[in-house]
Amino acid sequence: MTKEQLASLAHSLKDNEAFQQALNDQRSGALDALATIRADDILGIQEHQATVRVVDGIRANLDQFIRSGTKRPASGIA
Repeated sequence: MTKEQLASLAHSLKDNEAFQQALNDQRSGALDALATIRADDILGIQEHQATVRVVDGIRANLDQFIRSGTKRPASGIA
């Protein structure tokens, strides 16, 4: 798969409302749980933090795919 193809697919996922809502729901649910979890529930805290990291990582990867596959204008004097 070329970088351009990967960028195109990443764009389609960023534009997909259902996919973005699923990510939003996962992240929001984990943050809500972190706000109410017992301070001594270390495993639970780590699990919810990991969920947030994964969602943020997916979004960062999509952004990187888009940046890597998007052709930039030639530099120089315009």
